[in-house]
Order: sequence, then C-alpha cells, then structure tokens
Amino acid sequence: MISIRRHLRRVLLISVTSITAVAALWSYYDTRDQIDELFDAELAQTTRTMVALYFAYRAGSVNGEDVPEDLQLQAPLVPDNATDAPTALGHPYEKKLGFQVWDEQGRALFGMQPTGALPALERRPGYSHARSGGHDWRTFTLHDEARGVWASAAQRDDVRDELTWQIALRNLMPPVIGVLLIALLIPFAIARGFSPLLRVSRQITARQPNFLEPLDASQVPDEIRGMVDALNGLFARLAETLEKERRFTANAAHELRTPLAAVKVHAQNLLSETDTESARRAAQSIINGVDRMTRVVEQLLTLSRLESGQAITRQTVRLARLGSELARDTQPLAEQRDIRLTQELPEGLSVQSYENGLYVLLRNLLDNAMRYTPSGGEVHLRMAAEASKLHIEIADTGPGIPPQERERVFERFVRLAGQKTSGSGLGLSIVKELVERLDGEIRLDETSLPATSGLSVHVYLPLS
Repeated sequence: MISIRRHLRRVLLISVTSITAVAALWSYYDTRDQIDELFDAELAQTTRTMVALYFAYRAGSVNGEDVPEDLQLQAPLVPDNATDAPTALGHPYEKKLGFQVWDEQGRALFGMQPTGALPALERRPGYSHARSGGHDWRTFTLHDEARGVWASAAQRDDVRDELTWQIALRNLMPPVIGVLLIALLIPFAIARGFSPLLRVSRQITARQPNFLEPLDASQVPDEIRGMVDALNGLFARLAETLEKERRFTANAAHELRTPLAAVKVHAQNLLSETDTESARRAAQSIINGVDRMTRVVEQLLTLSRLESGQAITRQTVRLARLGSELARDTQPLAEQRDIRLTQELPEGLSVQSYENGLYVLLRNLLDNAMRYTPSGGEVHLRMAAEASKLHIEIADTGPGIPPQERERVFERFVRLAGQKTSGSGLGLSIVKELVERLDGEIRLDETSLPATSGLSVHVYLPLS
C-alpha cells in the first residue's frame, strides 16, 4: 500500500540529511583552505621575523661575531604531553613547529628545532612540502641575497588537520542537532498538514450507505477542495438517482396493487359461476397467479421502504403478542399446505426494537419456511434470550439449502436450481436488509427438528 505520509517523511529526511552532509563537506574544505592561508602567512611572517632577529642580534653584539653555538639549534622546552594541553612552559604544539637560518654554504646559523629533524634545506624559495622524521611538513623558504642567508620555517601538516577537524566538528554539531530536531518535527508537520484530508476520509468512512448529504467543506484546504466538491456532486447525483428509483418502485407497486385486486375479484367471480372443471382450474390458476404477483408487489414495497432509510421509532415489543399475531396471520397458509406450526416463546420477554420491522422479518421467514416445506411437514418458531441478545430460530422440514449456496440466497432474485415452489427471490433479501437495520446477525444451518432434511434460520438481535 502506498502511503504519501511515509513517502514525504522519507524524501524530506533524505533531502535534509543529504543537504546537511554536502554543506558539512563544503564547510570542511572551506575551513581547511582558510587555515592553510592563515598558517602559510604565519610561516612567511615567522621566516622574515627570524631573519630580522638574527641580524639584529649580530648588529647588537660587541664583535659582530656569529651567533653562539648554544643558540644555533635550540629545542623547545615544552615537555611531551599526550593530551596536547598547554602548560606553564608553553604549548605542546611547539614541538610541531620549527625554523632555521643558514648561510650560503648551508651552515646552520640560528634556529629552533623540535624533536625530530627539520626537513633539509632546499635552495628553492617559496612554499613546498617535505617529509622528515616520519611526518609531513609544510615549509616556507626565504633567500636574502644581500645578506647571504637562507631562512626556512616549517610546520607539521597534522597541526592543520587537527585544527580543521576540530573546527569542522564544532561547525557540524548545530546542523546535526538541527537534522535530529527536523526528523522529530517532520512527522508532526506532515500529520498536521494531512489532518484535513484525514478528516474528510473519516467523514466518508463513518457514513451509512443511505446518508448522501454533502461533506463539510468549511475547513477544507484548497488542494483537496476540488476533490470534495466532486464527491459532493457525486453524492447529489447518486441521491437523486436512488430517489427516482425508489419513487418508481413505490409508484409501480402501488399502481399494480389496484388492478391485481380487480383481476382477483373477477377471477373469484368466474370461479363461483363456472360449472366446468377446466374453467374452474383456469380461474383458480388466475387467482394463484394474482396472489403471487400481489406478494411480489408487497415485497417490492417493503424493499423500497427499507432502502429509502425510513426510520421507525424503537418501542417495546412483547414477543408473546408478536407470536400470536404471526400465528393468526400465517394460519391460513399453514392449513392450506397442511403444515404444523409450533412456537416456543418465553413468557414476559420483550425487546426494544422496530415492531413493524420485526414482524415483517419473522413473517417473511415463516412464509418462506411454509412454502418450501412439503405437505404434512413442520415449522417451528423459537425465541430465547441468550446473554445480551435475542436468539430467534425458525426450523423447517423442507429440502434445505446446500452449504455452498447459503450466502448466495441472500442476493436479490436468486433462486436455487430445481425448486418447484414459485417465488421471486426477494424474501431472504428483505430479511437480510431488516436484520442489518435491526443491528443483528443471520445464519443458515441444518434443521434442528428431527427430520432427514430441512433448514434452520438463526437470527441474533440485541435485546435493547
């Protein structure tokens, strides 16, 4: 699954880290260049100062003699110090610096030489690199032709490396801390920026299928306003289409009921007035067909009301009274098909539910069970309170439904192959819709009655 937030976090962190690394490298090399320029200037200045001091000393001596031998090659007095910390005698870095004055013959005249020999005199004025005593040195050589001397100052390269690293690390600490803070702030900033989109997503996810009101666009950012407007337009068109479909279904059903009732009356009149057996059978077939069509119309009306989302106020439903009404209304069909209808209802049990919805639910299940149960069979209705739910079971001794087909029969207009009983395939669809509106569950299983075949429909509804 693609996540824009994860992608943004990854891209931003990589970008910030990369830019910081490039800036750190640039800072390191720029610092090294500046340090090289500074120390090169100090080398040149030190060399000129040593030459001036040497000749000033000679000019100040009584006999104008050369510098005494004890001043020609002096070593620093600073002791070895592993931590490179300064002491009262000076700084340990003095061991990494040195200078020397020679005459034209290469004889040392004056200088300060650290532990380890200085690079040998190169009779080449200017800056150069040399290696001596196991170290790399940066040197500056000056030739005073008028006075006939050569002077050279040298500095170990590791002095510059250490100073460069120290400055670079200190310069790098603020960006590193900044990157860490940015890494902590980026998820918060992204979450804050995506909050309007998540709010719209939650609005859509929390919607019921029949709720097609426009989304709240009062606090929607400009970047997703077009999407929200498009969704609102889609909701409006969908609501209009569904309303037209519901109106058509309801109007068609209402319009069909009147002519169907008239046809049934004429068929009944024909049945009572005809004498021939064939005419009576034809009239009875007309009456049966009208009954089937009337039942389909009633189911379409029920489905239309359910899909329209018409709410019915919850009220207390006494199950014993509801069972009596169901027994009274289904008795004619039971007697016609020679079906024994039994009930097992708890005394005094009531639920908070939609009375009409619960009646239609049970009536459809009982009607289906009686129509598919062969003559002489049995249909049993049982209700019981189990924990916080009402368990309704309607068992029959009909042909049953194969396990692999039990989910498909809840679809509209689905009828199993080989069935001889007439029907439209809407009964269980209406039951499924009612169970969902009543916040319940429905399950099909083998019959619980002592029979070789049959079906048990289990419905679980909340008691309150």
